[in-house]
Amino acid sequence: MKNYRVALLEAEHWHVLGHLAAIKTYENVTVAALSGNGEFTKKVSEDLGVKRYPNYLELLDQETDLDFVYIFGIYKEAPEIMEECIRRRIPFMADKPCCERAWQLPPVIAHLKESGVKHCIALQRRYALPVEIYKDFVQEKASEGGVHLVLRYITGTPQRYEDMGFPWANQKEIAGGGALLNLGVHYLDLVQYLTGDEIVEVKGFLNENVWKLGLDDYANLIVKTKQGHTATVEVGYTKSGYPQEDFIFSGKNFYITATAGEDIRRFGLVEGGDKRGELLEKQDFPDIQWFDKCLGSMLATLEGTGEPAATLEDVYHALKFVTQVYEDNHFYEEDAG
Repeated sequence: MKNYRVALLEAEHWHVLGHLAAIKTYENVTVAALSGNGEFTKKVSEDLGVKRYPNYLELLDQETDLDFVYIFGIYKEAPEIMEECIRRRIPFMADKPCCERAWQLPPVIAHLKESGVKHCIALQRRYALPVEIYKDFVQEKASEGGVHLVLRYITGTPQRYEDMGFPWANQKEIAGGGALLNLGVHYLDLVQYLTGDEIVEVKGFLNENVWKLGLDDYANLIVKTKQGHTATVEVGYTKSGYPQEDFIFSGKNFYITATAGEDIRRFGLVEGGDKRGELLEKQDFPDIQWFDKCLGSMLATLEGTGEPAATLEDVYHALKFVTQVYEDNHFYEEDAG
């Protein structure tokens, strides 16, 4: 079994803890170093007993025997970090959304293709249990006729970022976007992933008036694919208490509903049965993260035995509509002024 030596670049991000928990489940993956100047990275460095560098360039200059790196950081800086890894031919796993605006990504995608550098994007919702169980089923139904998806993630207030030590997430000039940029990429990606069809149109509305931080607290999107499938995507920072995540997949003669931390249920019409539909399957849906599966996919990609959880191109296909919705809602107007 090959041992992997990894580093965390610009690790001042709340998902670092989830990825570190995943790393602990792999005996052959060791964190060698990290970069970042905040209190969070200082503490993580002390807890792990690994060297901390003030920035990713210094880390990459000094740590020359890394097998791959994790890329975090402020959204708008991620493309530059990816470009540097490509230049040095270092494989990477990047946390979404990988950019502030979609136009930043095509040059990076082109350089990845030219270089052959392996990478993985941690779109971990692809591993959510209802998605894993019913992806092929939904795609089959989508090939037969129209399907509709409802994908919803309403999480805690922006105060949690302050409490966790990441105040930059609530500052428009640094983060560049709120709930839609942070969360929307997961669910727009799932529309294409589940239907096997390309998104062609998205109309959306933002609410910036709940917490009045200058960032979107909530977004509601209506999505249409090339073959006419539809979806509703809803993300927000408006849940008091534990986050709620819902998945609904529906179409002719089927209806699947799942709530994280509760259960998954599939209803359908049965010949000679109740024409309103009957409960056909039910199982528990534990509310867990899937960072370990993203890491597994990265290792499989490096070893040539599997595919990445998602690619930067997948992220781009989702992010171009995130950027469009922000533009449609005049979110960037202050930039021009």
